[in-house]
Amino acid sequence: MNISALYIQIVVMFLLIGVGAICYKRKMVNDEGSKQMSSVLMTFVMPCIIIHSFCREFDPAMMGKLVEAFLLSVLLLVASLVLSALVFPKGTPDYADKRMCTIFSNNGFMAIPLLQALYGEDGVFIGSINIVVTNIFLWTVGVWMLSRASGRSGGAMNWRKIVLNPGTIGLCIGLVIFLTSFQLPAVLDDTISFLSDLNTPLAMIVLGVYLTQSNLLEALKDRSIYVVSLCRLFVIPLITIAAAALLPFDTEVSQVLLVSIATPCAVASSMFAQMFGTNYRYSSQIIAFSTVISAAAMPMVLGFSQLFIG
Repeated sequence: MNISALYIQIVVMFLLIGVGAICYKRKMVNDEGSKQMSSVLMTFVMPCIIIHSFCREFDPAMMGKLVEAFLLSVLLLVASLVLSALVFPKGTPDYADKRMCTIFSNNGFMAIPLLQALYGEDGVFIGSINIVVTNIFLWTVGVWMLSRASGRSGGAMNWRKIVLNPGTIGLCIGLVIFLTSFQLPAVLDDTISFLSDLNTPLAMIVLGVYLTQSNLLEALKDRSIYVVSLCRLFVIPLITIAAAALLPFDTEVSQVLLVSIATPCAVASSMFAQMFGTNYRYSSQIIAFSTVISAAAMPMVLGFSQLFIG
């Protein structure tokens, strides 16, 4: 891993986040506009990134890395679930929201630009599996946890969302292309490539808007937000490093998944909290705080990982 490239990319990303904050402050983008941009990102840009990374000749070695990435992603999400349940037992105020922010990382908006900069298309190719596994956990464990905490009866798993979300659809299309070594027509390939290129600027601008909407000063007064951020940005990445060092996973797979998992709390945690009636404003404060301190936390964790999985 090129640590200097990592620092440069993080600085670029936070400059773009600053652009988003300025746009919101100057009323160039409002709340509805940020939701619409998020929808474009999730519906079109994210699956196009996945599809674009799979437009390559079939390679049995890379297929093996995909399988390893799937297994390691499941293992780490289960470990995160266990950790969150131990640190925030049922009965803790806003326990479901704290667990969601602990378990789920921003592996789409923030990880993809980093993976593209550090590992190129191979990084996005491997990292796409983590996005899909995260989506499955969000629509199963996440829905169950939030609906139980809010007392809503509509907590049944939405299998349609699990199977037909944009990330899973993008992966299925990408896998067909990869397994068959199919070459897309130039007009389609260019369209997908252009949409993929939107991710870094658009996602960071949206994050900047979200950060500006949150009350960071209020978040600084809440000790529980520090605990969630510590778990999300340090404890879980250290568990990932330990698993990668002790288990026989490919080094590149381990490094890519560490980048995905070392990112701050997922924006989806707040979106799902609002959807299921828990404290989404609190989730937004955690997301904002963890995103800000990730500028220092991620280089520290990823640099430390070089001692064990570099």
